[in-house]
Amino acid sequence: MNMDMRYFVAAGVALLTILIVLAVVYYRRAYKASRSSWQELLDRLILINREGVKKIAMDTIDVHGNRRDDEHARELDADEIWQLIGGLEGVETLQHNSRVLVDVAAYLHTWYPEASAIAEELRLSAREIAWHVSSLQDGAKAGNLGAWFRAYAQNAAATYYLMTRQLLSLCENGDKRLLTDLQRVL
Repeated sequence: MNMDMRYFVAAGVALLTILIVLAVVYYRRAYKASRSSWQELLDRLILINREGVKKIAMDTIDVHGNRRDDEHARELDADEIWQLIGGLEGVETLQHNSRVLVDVAAYLHTWYPEASAIAEELRLSAREIAWHVSSLQDGAKAGNLGAWFRAYAQNAAATYYLMTRQLLSLCENGDKRLLTDLQRVL
């Protein structure tokens, strides 16, 4: 076996290993979510200023989730966003809650088959929020949090807000108790 073939085989084995690890992680999350009760999932959500998150999100997106580009878009400054969201701790709470929302979507798969696709979209959104939080944490370590906070926190809030709208939309035509419970906590 020549050297090029060994690299190819090693790369294939590495790729297969990564895929297996991702499948195990996804399966464990889905299993954990399916074993949790509805109330346990909702209890894992940490209280946030919902109106503050909505105000921050609506400053950068419209009611359809599209980025705003009008003259009144992105009028909130960093201090206002800091107050509305609760600073870096508030953005970290959004990150925590975004992971719970993914588990909620996995749980809802029992009643809503389309929840699988939404759970995947929410998982990607949760990763986006994690990236924003990581950038803010890096900014805090570098002493640059103020310069970075407005953009990253606002994008995290907008993404989180859209995640909550997706879950509520999923439940609108189904079990009214689930919808009412979600509306109460989201």
